[in-house]
Amino acid sequence: MDSAAIDRFEASRGRLASLAYRLLGSATDAEDAVQDTFLRWQAADRERIEVPEAWLTKAVTNLCLDRLRSAQARHERAAGDWLPEPLLEGDPMLGPADTFEQRESVSLAVLTLMERLSPVERAAYVLREAFSYPHAEIAGILDITESASQQHVHRARRRVAAARRGGDEVDRESTCLNYTHHLND
Repeated sequence: MDSAAIDRFEASRGRLASLAYRLLGSATDAEDAVQDTFLRWQAADRERIEVPEAWLTKAVTNLCLDRLRSAQARHERAAGDWLPEPLLEGDPMLGPADTFEQRESVSLAVLTLMERLSPVERAAYVLREAFSYPHAEIAGILDITESASQQHVHRARRRVAAARRGGDEVDRESTCLNYTHHLND
């Protein structure tokens, strides 16, 4: 692989890691997904890739969706047993945070609430809320229609908002206490 291809990937690494972290809730899993994306980038016919950033975004998103679906199928993360890995302020994996929605998208509470979304809803929500992708691009990344993208984002917003308001609301303090307790077990 030539150095220009490596440089192009490395220029996208932080954004890819941030996207993968928001989708998977685990820094370790996110790094694995980014590394798998790099391997796919190495093997790709880059001459035929018109927009490398779009190709890389689609590749990492699909790898994350595969991991989420696999975990869901195996019931790896039983309710109450899993909490996302919090990251410290300034960690490059936190990625963009220009708006309230972008900052909120990596909060422990929102990552925990997103566990209740389907993998496609979660991906559409993260791409829209945290990265401000237009629905047309989300549709292309997820291989769905633009209206399906809108529907997934709408459903995800509604479910996250309802969980925040209702009996399913995730209390930040108890979540953090449970996370600390979980680490000490």
